[in-house]
Amino acid sequence: MNLLKETFDEPEEDLAIPTDPVEFCEKILKFKPTNYQEKFLRDTGQFISLRWSRQSGKSFIVSARLVWQALVNYGVHIAIVAPSYRQSRLVLRRVIGWIAVLPKTLMSEVSKTKIEFRNGSNIEAFPNNPLTIRGPTLHLVYCDEMNFIRDDVDLYDAILFTIGTTNGSFIASSTPGSRDGLFYKISFAAEYSDFSRHHVSWREAMEPNGPLRMKVIDKIRKQLETNPWRWTREMEAEFAEDEDTFFPLALVTSCIDGESEYVAFDSRVSDRLVYIGVDFGKHLDHSVVAAVEYDNESKRAKLIHMHRFPLETEYASVIGYVKAMASRWGIIRRISTDVTGVGDFITEEMKKSGLPQTEGVLLTIQSKLDILGNLKQIMQTGRLTMPFDSELISEINSERYEMLKSGRIQFSHPEDQHDDRLWALALACYGIRFVTEIPHYKPAIAFGKAIKPKWQVGGSWSTRLPRS
Repeated sequence: MNLLKETFDEPEEDLAIPTDPVEFCEKILKFKPTNYQEKFLRDTGQFISLRWSRQSGKSFIVSARLVWQALVNYGVHIAIVAPSYRQSRLVLRRVIGWIAVLPKTLMSEVSKTKIEFRNGSNIEAFPNNPLTIRGPTLHLVYCDEMNFIRDDVDLYDAILFTIGTTNGSFIASSTPGSRDGLFYKISFAAEYSDFSRHHVSWREAMEPNGPLRMKVIDKIRKQLETNPWRWTREMEAEFAEDEDTFFPLALVTSCIDGESEYVAFDSRVSDRLVYIGVDFGKHLDHSVVAAVEYDNESKRAKLIHMHRFPLETEYASVIGYVKAMASRWGIIRRISTDVTGVGDFITEEMKKSGLPQTEGVLLTIQSKLDILGNLKQIMQTGRLTMPFDSELISEINSERYEMLKSGRIQFSHPEDQHDDRLWALALACYGIRFVTEIPHYKPAIAFGKAIKPKWQVGGSWSTRLPRS
């Protein structure tokens, strides 16, 4: 979709673009950078890394710099990459925000994936794919949230090749995560000493020197009292990981598919074998529906949908949501639900309403280990992929375990955080375990019309749900 496309004659008057980036921000973009933002803007290094805290204005100032570099140079090609194509486009959207304050005579075309300037320069969002980034000749590459990019070494190698012929530059930024990632080496290792390193914690970003306010900091600190590792990563901008986490951050990151995106609820999904997990909540926790596509030949699972309902959502709405998915999505092999508490009653209602493939799971100490252990095993063997979803990543990585005196493992999560998305995903993947022969399924609700559900195994149709 083209957001702005016009053909202009030569500008009636020339707009002098300041060659100093700080002056450009003040005179053209109409804001005054902070001291640490100014230091970054004036950094002329070929390789730059930004390890800044949350809400310190990282994306804000990087997007401003990209606009400046596109305008002061003729015919430069700038690329934005991130853990997912969606995230790359979100960064580009910030850049487009600056375009609104520029004279239209400077622009040629602006779309959701690319900005073209009248001087021949452009800024484009790219998928996280080394093969894609290797093709074009680029003058500047900006990598957002680099610590959460799967196959980051391959991507970085591809970037070096594409800027090699132009003697181009590279900017990497990220919230600190796993020490196993390339961004950690860029931040500290001697072999990456050619990087100009910028570290900003919440202290440097406090008002009047930055956008953070003490009231906000106090609120965040209180929320993260039970999760000091997250505080260290996100606010101190230091690398740290909870030793008691059941899912290490490096493991979670390894499952991210940069080119994958969630399938919309109203999409028509056909010829896919889908497993759904439902975690019920209402007052304190959310109800969440997760859908996983499974390939029986490759034994690989792919998270294709995740929806969290607002608090106080009626359970009938959750049932209706799943029924609508069944009517649109073709083959739904199994719906695994949490029957702890009120979940037992809701699961029975789902079966009565035309979802006979619904199976309840009682969450006990042992069954929780089975369910999360199954998810971890799928992740460790490289058989699960999922879109870049920062909230889901945080929930998975924050799940802790404790060895009890009885020898059993007990799971918990920080008080400031929910784990509803995690359990919906885990339940969806858990349903895959119970399949021996994959049948075809005719949904009970087809485009709003009720029909009898039928399963096909060995060439014959039956209204009985096949079991292992």
